[in-house]
Amino acid sequence: MLTRNRRLLLFSALYFAQGTILSYFLTFNILYLRENGYSPEEVGIFQGVLVLPFVLKIFLGMLSDGVNLFGLGHRKPYIIIGLLGQVFALIIVSFVSVSEGLGLYAAMAFIASTSMALYDTCTDGLALDSTPQNERGIVQGVMVGGRAYGILLMLLLGGFIAETFGWEFVFFTISFFAILPLFLVLPLQEDPRQMHREPFRWSAFKSFKNSAVLFLAAVGFIASLALEGVLPFLSDHLKNVMAVSLGNIGVLVALSMVGRIIGGLSNSWVTDRIGHRQSLFVAVALTSLGCLGLALGSSVAWVAFMGFLFGLAYGYFTAVYAAVSMDLSDPRISASMFAIFMMFVNLGTVGGQMLGGILTERTGFGTMVIMMGAINLINIFMVFALFSRRAGAPAYQTNK
Repeated sequence: MLTRNRRLLLFSALYFAQGTILSYFLTFNILYLRENGYSPEEVGIFQGVLVLPFVLKIFLGMLSDGVNLFGLGHRKPYIIIGLLGQVFALIIVSFVSVSEGLGLYAAMAFIASTSMALYDTCTDGLALDSTPQNERGIVQGVMVGGRAYGILLMLLLGGFIAETFGWEFVFFTISFFAILPLFLVLPLQEDPRQMHREPFRWSAFKSFKNSAVLFLAAVGFIASLALEGVLPFLSDHLKNVMAVSLGNIGVLVALSMVGRIIGGLSNSWVTDRIGHRQSLFVAVALTSLGCLGLALGSSVAWVAFMGFLFGLAYGYFTAVYAAVSMDLSDPRISASMFAIFMMFVNLGTVGGQMLGGILTERTGFGTMVIMMGAINLINIFMVFALFSRRAGAPAYQTNK
């Protein structure tokens, strides 16, 4: 039986595993490739390619919604395949030298990213299927917090492991953390009596004619475009401009993840009090302020503080965006529709990673961050438009 506590433990464990590999891709991969002679622009393009599987999550969601794989369920078997695929790819990556070319490394990294996208999509679908509406805030807080904990742990460990034992042991460690959730997933039984999902219907995609849905997708895209290019190149800025050691870079970037944990978890009680609309406005303002602060920082202490503020605001935004997305997801295509909302976020991430690399190389880190913060402010108008149109939302949506 999928009780409330077991559900929270399962979702936090799966998102924790995702966080450990995201920590590598978002921070250490940049340093790893830069160490081997690749430029910021080349790294930015590579980072954008790694996010492409998350853009294609809609197809993974449709597969999960429509196909009960091997009779084991619509979510469980896909989550298992995703976890095992990530472990396989990372073990292969540990034996690859990128100094001789990116071919095999890029292929394995892409498989690892695709595997992560698969179990991420199906975890979201399982959350939508099994979570009562009055618990969605705390579930999203736990998921965002679990992912941030995974990122935080690897930020603290990754630099030390790479410097002490070598990069291959970083990959082994991430693989180990991906195995742990399997012990919670394997005994899972998708009892239809406990699930809130409805039969898959192609007609449900008509929900995207609703203007509130479109404006929410725009909010996710713009925020991700503006913000996802910032933290990856902060690590490069700390190393090459501020001369911070690899181990200390992990600790400094980890402070932003502490902020993200606090921001994600605070969503479960703050948002219920002030509402989604006000929460999104606060998140937009704080993230733009964090960008300005990072750009103006001249000391390590200042960068650490503003990185914390940036992470707090972004973690809060992520949780609120996910909660609103759950409200607007049609139960007949729950995983597919939620994946589409996340697809727009990931499209923004692809653009943000590439744009961040290009702007960093051509204008410098400070100017890049200011430009990203300015782009982020566009969401003030998007949030106004979103909530002015929610009065006509379908019956399964709630207005806050």
